[in-house]
Amino acid sequence: MVIPQSERKSISFSISYKTITMIIGSILSIIFLSSVIVLNYSSRDHEIYELKDSNEDFIVQSQKLKSELKTLHEVSNQYYDKISSLHKKLGGDPNKSYPIIETDPIQYLEPNNEIFLESYRLQTDIYNIKVANQLTEEIIATIKDKKSIIQNTPSLWPTKGYILHPFGKYFSPIAGSEIVNNGIDIGAFPGTEVVATAPGLVYDIGYSILTGHYIKISHKYGWKTIYSNLERLQIKKGQYVSKGEIVGYVGKTPSSPIYHLHYEVHVGTSPLNPYSFLNQIQN
Repeated sequence: MVIPQSERKSISFSISYKTITMIIGSILSIIFLSSVIVLNYSSRDHEIYELKDSNEDFIVQSQKLKSELKTLHEVSNQYYDKISSLHKKLGGDPNKSYPIIETDPIQYLEPNNEIFLESYRLQTDIYNIKVANQLTEEIIATIKDKKSIIQNTPSLWPTKGYILHPFGKYFSPIAGSEIVNNGIDIGAFPGTEVVATAPGLVYDIGYSILTGHYIKISHKYGWKTIYSNLERLQIKKGQYVSKGEIVGYVGKTPSSPIYHLHYEVHVGTSPLNPYSFLNQIQN
């Protein structure tokens, strides 16, 4: 028996190792790239979430800072107003009390531009504080000057006692006539301490029948004081004395048998009423 051969041709299909390797590599590359994309998306989503939290925190902190700056602005204005007012009351130059910057920057800024507005206010506060500090330095200097004037003004009672004869014209029972008193006479017990009413230099001491022992002291700012009817002296000519320092003791004279201190205050050659200064100026 003869077996007939088939007319169909057989097809051989072969894939090389290199091709398989390339296919597998491509698949792995696609998987890797997909993983990277997924991871990047996840990371970005996390960053967006963190950024959202940070933004909310920033808003909270910004509101807190804005509130603190508002308080600072109010305090700086109050500080400036008080210092400026005190400076003027002490006789300071009004032109040195520079006004607070009044230009409103809002018209020059974009709507809702809070950052620039707060920056402007902060600069204004800094400016006003600097001016207030300058005024404070002048106030301190003025107070020191006034303190020096007060310290060197003859404002103490020179002795403990009572006004026996006032300043100016009065009738003297001893003289039997009206006399002019260039100072005041303070009645006191014999030997009562007499003190310098201001710091100064003892430029003259002496004795006469009319005045008894006397002391003349020159002070700063042109003041001069005279103490007479003294029983004895505690200081010497050319000596510098402090305010309140003992210079002598109350006595009497043949022309005035009553124990008392005669006390005069002069500016230049003009006598002033000493009573106007006694306890009127506090140290």
